[in-house]
Amino acid sequence: MQTTNTREVMAGEQPVICRELTVLQVRDWIEAAAQESDVDLVAEVLFPTCSLSSLKRMTDLTDERINKLRPSQVNAVIDVCRELNPDFFALLGRLSTKPRPAL
Repeated sequence: MQTTNTREVMAGEQPVICRELTVLQVRDWIEAAAQESDVDLVAEVLFPTCSLSSLKRMTDLTDERINKLRPSQVNAVIDVCRELNPDFFALLGRLSTKPRPAL
């Protein structure tokens, strides 16, 4: 039984499955992120609109597969994820305008 909307995008020679998240998946993700203490700075800020950890949740990509992609290919995948998850990206935008504690 398919529970999410999905779309395949080609990133170079690799097919990548992007999926729409459920509200529960977003809720669980934010709760888990709030509890993480080890942060990979590159993974979190390389792309301004989407962290690599977020991208892995919305796709079938792994760290190994992401590491082989060029930034332009990652951006193409992010674009499809943004189309499938507009409310999630709007939430990220709202959260990014809130004051953050210093690192």
